[in-house]
Formats: sequence, structure tokens, C-alpha cells
Amino acid sequence: MQKKAIIFLVAVLCVLSTRAQKETKKFSAGFGIEAGVPTGNSSNAYTSAFGLTIRLSWLAGPGFVTFTSGAIAFAPKTVAGVKPKVGLEIPVRVGYKYIIHHHLFLMGETGYSDFNAYYGANGKVQSTQSGSVLFAASVGYQANAFEIGLRYGVANSSGVAGVRLGFNF
Repeated sequence: MQKKAIIFLVAVLCVLSTRAQKETKKFSAGFGIEAGVPTGNSSNAYTSAFGLTIRLSWLAGPGFVTFTSGAIAFAPKTVAGVKPKVGLEIPVRVGYKYIIHHHLFLMGETGYSDFNAYYGANGKVQSTQSGSVLFAASVGYQANAFEIGLRYGVANSSGVAGVRLGFNF
């Protein structure tokens, strides 16, 4: 039974990869797994960031106009005398992915980030919310359906240096 499931999964991935985003395809949608390390003020409270994003791309000139959104969770640091706060960021970004040469790309994005910090107080879950404009820059490699990119994003005085592994349809 497991062999049949693995063969089926490989066949589906092969079919999807032949229909995936290429340099000449006019539209694509995909998802990505993001992981990173907080920088700036957020590095005082958080150890790491992990999330899932969805990206829509439209061919425009030598690259793609992009729209990306999703959710990124921040794992809290343990600091003596300070209650740990779990963070959740909901970014909404628009950008342009410029194809440098075949599979290599540079990408710039801007947008808005809604950030919520959750913590326990008096036996209840409390939260604080903030929002700000964000900017992000990426460099990466795309091979048909698969994409890997190194990115740095900043909002206010906090940022995240990370990687995005993506799959485009």
C-alpha cells in the first residue's frame, strides 16, 4: 500500500512540475514554507520564525508581478522575569520578481504587516496588536515548479533574515 501511495505522489508531482511556473507562463500560484531568524528589536523576544505563504505571480516584462500573503509564527525566548510572548505575523506584500538569467531571480516587495503577540496573564490569554509598513528583498533560484530564495524583510525596527522554499503551479 505504501509503495502505491509513493508512486502516486511522485506521478502527481511530475505532472504538476510540467505545468509549473516557467519564464514564459503568464500566471501561476504557489505556496512556500518560510523559516528565519529575527533581527533588530524582535531578536530580543523571539528565537525563530516559521510560516506558510501563498504567492500569486503574473508575467510582466522580464519577470513577474507578485502578491504574497500568509502567516508567520515567532517562537518566544525564555527571559528571566519576563512572560514569554508568542508572535504571529500576517504579511500582505506586493512585489516584482526580476529574472536575472534563466533560473536566477532578484525580488523586491513592499506591503503591510499585522503583528500580534500572545501571552498569559492572570490565567487568561492576552494579546497586543501592531501593524506597520514592510519591505523585503530576496535573491533566489527557480527550477520549474520549485523555488528557493534567501530573503530579508524589515518592518519598523524589527526584521527577519530567512529562506523560502516554494512550489509553483
